Amino acid sequence: MVLLLISLLVFIRYAAANNPSKAIRTFHAMDRFKIIPDTEAFFILLRALCKHGNIEEAEEFMLINRKVFPLETEGFNIILNGWCNISVDVVEAKRVWRGMSNNCVTPNATSYTCMISCFSKDGNLFDSLRLYDEMKKRGWIPGLEVYNSLINVLTRENCLKEALHVIDKIKETGLRPDSSTYNAIILPLCEAHKLVEARNVWANMVREGLKPTITTYHAFIGGMNVEGTLEMLSQMREAHCGPNSHTYLLVLNKFFKLGQPGNALKMWLEIEKYELLPDSAHYAALIQGLAACGWLMKAREFYAEMRSRGFLDDPELEKLLREPLVGNKCHKGGPLQNGNEDIRIPCTKGHIRGRKVFRPMKR
Repeated sequence: MVLLLISLLVFIRYAAANNPSKAIRTFHAMDRFKIIPDTEAFFILLRALCKHGNIEEAEEFMLINRKVFPLETEGFNIILNGWCNISVDVVEAKRVWRGMSNNCVTPNATSYTCMISCFSKDGNLFDSLRLYDEMKKRGWIPGLEVYNSLINVLTRENCLKEALHVIDKIKETGLRPDSSTYNAIILPLCEAHKLVEARNVWANMVREGLKPTITTYHAFIGGMNVEGTLEMLSQMREAHCGPNSHTYLLVLNKFFKLGQPGNALKMWLEIEKYELLPDSAHYAALIQGLAACGWLMKAREFYAEMRSRGFLDDPELEKLLREPLVGNKCHKGGPLQNGNEDIRIPCTKGHIRGRKVFRPMKR
């Protein structure tokens, strides 16, 4: 039993270190220690590989070992979840969905939930509703996650009234909407700069006795000017819901995206006010943003400050600060005004140096 646990921990660690080949070799090596890997261990490896972005390797491993571990719904669901909710690749998700049918594997409620989630994130309202109807016809009861996905895609497709009706539908089924349900409406509204409608939904959420999450606050911050951002940061602290490290990365990237390095520096001064010490990711985002906006002298000052605080040398940043910029990659624009007409599309995903995003190769 101890050796089994050790083996599981080892291949999970290899998967987390983005080394799928060693994780798989460790799984096969269990036989040498007279440990026969069972289906549960097999699924644990598949989940570990998918969780850390090695979805293609996980799928290949599942198919290669089909004689030892027959193909079944749970295995396909793990792969589906990887493509639908980790990588969010609707093309690959549809391919795996077809593969289930080709291998005579029947999808269950989890399978439908994954696919509806993927279509929702892709903005595909038609297929989201089609699978929802098909799911019910086959006798599977939609859970809250399915309804949240429908709410999100309806809002993105400018069907706010219908999205609100889905909340009533949730209550009729005996389920209880949670913060993620309302966030599914608030996020796309904020991205579309419909802040008035978003605030109304926020008010409804509070009336239902639900507290805004840090995701809720981040959604509003993405579409606000300097004053609105500061106000939201203050509300977060009062509600004991952040701000955290990611909050400031989001804010910095947003103002650099808008071509407003001055406002980004104002936000930088707020970090220490909220008892948050900037880390290497904050410095990298700040220095890259300043350099991209042509503020090389300021960028060099902050790089020197970063080094003085004990952070390691960064060859890429040093190269960026040493070489003259060709053109200005920063969008032009003055400080944000109070009016909604000056709100631009926020950089909600960010472009933070050092954050590795694994994208599996297409077959």
